[in-house]
Amino acid sequence: MKFRHNVLILLAVATFAACDDNTATLGIYPEEDAIQSSSASFQFTSRSVQLDSIVANNTTCYFGQLMDPETGTEIKAEFLAQFHTFEDYHLPRESMLVKGTDGQVVADSCEIRYYFNSYYGNGINPLKMYVYELDSTNIAVEDSVYYTDINLTNYLPANATPIAKKIFTAEDYTISDEVRNSTSHTPNVKVKLPTAWGTKILRQMVNNPEYFSTSWQMMRHALPGFYFQLHSGSGTMLKFDVGVVNIFFTYTENDSIYEGVARFASTPEVIQCTRIENKGFDTLISDADDFTYLKSPAGIATELTFPIDSIYLNHSNDSVSLARVILSRINKTGSTLEHIDLPSNLLMVRKDHYADFFRNHEVADGEKSYTTTLDATYNTYTFKNISCLLAYSHNEKRRIMAERGLTSAQYNALYPDWNKVLVIPVNITTTYNSTTQETEQVSVTHDFSVTSTRIVGGTTPLSMQIIYSTYQ
Repeated sequence: MKFRHNVLILLAVATFAACDDNTATLGIYPEEDAIQSSSASFQFTSRSVQLDSIVANNTTCYFGQLMDPETGTEIKAEFLAQFHTFEDYHLPRESMLVKGTDGQVVADSCEIRYYFNSYYGNGINPLKMYVYELDSTNIAVEDSVYYTDINLTNYLPANATPIAKKIFTAEDYTISDEVRNSTSHTPNVKVKLPTAWGTKILRQMVNNPEYFSTSWQMMRHALPGFYFQLHSGSGTMLKFDVGVVNIFFTYTENDSIYEGVARFASTPEVIQCTRIENKGFDTLISDADDFTYLKSPAGIATELTFPIDSIYLNHSNDSVSLARVILSRINKTGSTLEHIDLPSNLLMVRKDHYADFFRNHEVADGEKSYTTTLDATYNTYTFKNISCLLAYSHNEKRRIMAERGLTSAQYNALYPDWNKVLVIPVNITTTYNSTTQETEQVSVTHDFSVTSTRIVGGTTPLSMQIIYSTYQ
């Protein structure tokens, strides 16, 4: 009796959070309605699947090469970046600008700086960066979706050569310890550009100000952006948060000399696109393992296959009130693994909806997609109630079978992914809605940071607890 009492209490809470099997809506039931409950346990399977490519449009760029010591796989990252200008951005009056011997404005120097707050791996490993200017006649356009398998060299002009080269380490020992450890200092990589290139941009700003009326104009006439190529080096991966192009010049005003700077930044208004190359995944993923992987960036997801037909067998008049999925982590061992983070947030999404979810910039809707966070206390990721997903998949199958006169076996053959979901590391951005006094998701994007963990599963079947509700 005590067990039944606890189930009824749980059911009373779950009823208001779960979907009706037929309508996926909520309801309040009359007092005379009797609610009967029952429970059952079902096993489901899991496997590791490689994500060939993911949506690469991102405001954060990654650069470097790193080996995951747990798996022996390699991750390489390099990126393309465009730069933004304010509308009708202009210099001081031409009469104020210091000129060269030819009577036109000249740059004193110019540079690119990329700022970062974190990196993975060893901070003293040297990396060699080649910087190429992009082709202004072949621009990555703003309304397109780009993926991490993008060939960045496609956006270079023919016979392109580097405009600059840079050898650096994440820990910059060319500056003093006092400066490097100061709270006001933001680590950055500075790449010196040819002064002649800066002079060219300044002269365009003076002679063709319409080129800088918008970012669209600037990218197609003056500053198309850069490709940052990893030429050599390994053992370090940097997470670049923002980049700027600085062009320094001199001008005079009221007989005083001033130093000015024309600045263009990589911002969400323009494209930053990281190419990710993973090596070793083909030998890493095996059907013989008693676990599955979750790895980012552009790495490995865990695929779950739910026994939806079995769950609804002999329960055509019942609703699934509660369906909880718990994924348990396998702890890492060894101090060398400390620099590889754990995925903090996971997305569960129907496999056949996965591509549209990220392409359309969706957030979790509690029907075809859910999110959860690592519970460090219990070392688990828990999706508290996916009953709406089960109901959606079940009802969709019944509808299409009826419309097309299909048998269950025929439907399964035509739609092999209908009962499958992918579990993927993601970043979640939220905001607080003062009206509803609830936290709402603003965006759910692929996690581009370097993370890795193993989940119990694979050859070990997993179990989910189902609670049914029958309304009499």
